[in-house]
Amino acid sequence: MVSAPPAPPPFRVSQRFRYRELLGLVAVQSFGNQMTGSFWIVYLVSPPRSLDFRIATLLWVIAFLTAALGVLLMARGRPIRARTSMTLGLATMAAGHFAFAFLPANWVVLVGGLAFGIYLPLFWLPMNSLLVRETSPANRAGRLAGVTATFMTVAVVAPVLGGYLADAVGFRFLFSLGGLILAANLIRARRLVPPEESFSYEIDLRRMGSRTALAFAGQGGVDGSFLRTKDSFALGLLFALFSLAAGIAAVVLGRVSDRVKVRSPFLLLGPVLSVPACLLALVARDLGTFAFAIGWLSMTSVVAPSFIYTILVDRMEDSIPAVTATREFILNTSRTVALFAGLIVLAFGGDVYALYLLVGGVVLLEALAK
Repeated sequence: MVSAPPAPPPFRVSQRFRYRELLGLVAVQSFGNQMTGSFWIVYLVSPPRSLDFRIATLLWVIAFLTAALGVLLMARGRPIRARTSMTLGLATMAAGHFAFAFLPANWVVLVGGLAFGIYLPLFWLPMNSLLVRETSPANRAGRLAGVTATFMTVAVVAPVLGGYLADAVGFRFLFSLGGLILAANLIRARRLVPPEESFSYEIDLRRMGSRTALAFAGQGGVDGSFLRTKDSFALGLLFALFSLAAGIAAVVLGRVSDRVKVRSPFLLLGPVLSVPACLLALVARDLGTFAFAIGWLSMTSVVAPSFIYTILVDRMEDSIPAVTATREFILNTSRTVALFAGLIVLAFGGDVYALYLLVGGVVLLEALAK
């Protein structure tokens, strides 16, 4: 009796060169968005726009709610060409940057929020699927941590340059430059991604598991809380140092995890070290202590998400598009809920310090990943 041939792997063997090309695409994308996005709220609440801070924050609510709905529309099990999706996403986000440069503030909240929300699933669902496909169990934690490190390293430079340009030549130039960077990255993405690449996305909460879903919800809750800062100019350099430390730590821990073949202990470091930072932010009443606490939290809170993602991919590597779609849906839904919760706290007289009690609660959810 002749045995059947073994089933082919769901993805081809990872390639170092292609991984680095994709990482370069992420780096340029992150640079363009962080250089400008760090100042979206600052721009909207500053004279002469002078929007109420709660109105300006609706930009993020619209963005993440739109993104969650966008994932639902894309996750219908039908093949979607990666290059087409990424092109539309980048074009929409570039238009969003130009909206900041030329539209009135009230319109920016709506148009900019919609643009960012449309861009998130169109670009990141195929981008994350392509990146994960270039990993294997032997290098997965290190390579996914490399994506986190790329974001954090770019965060060292991009906001500082953005702040300098805003002061030197104005916000309109800054936002227009962001749009041009994304337009250039669009051309590079079209050259890098073959036209035949496609993915069929679906949301699979059952296979993800309730504990891992709650862990991603905790990550999204923390993300939604960080988006309220109005001190980007004054505290940029301090946060840049913490970002650099976070990027280095993520890669080192990821590579150690790959070597010892264990994920959970490294995941737990994030929430264990983040809760004290939240408590310090809650009780701090001077800017220096508060800034240190937020920088500490920004550093420790990036550790767990990379390992949560790695654990899930290890378990569902035969259905990566489902992993990326389910994760993206939970993240954007929980970001929206966290932003609404924060606005409610502020509406009932709470201050920004009280918000970090909420952060300390949701960050503990990350420890549930399994």
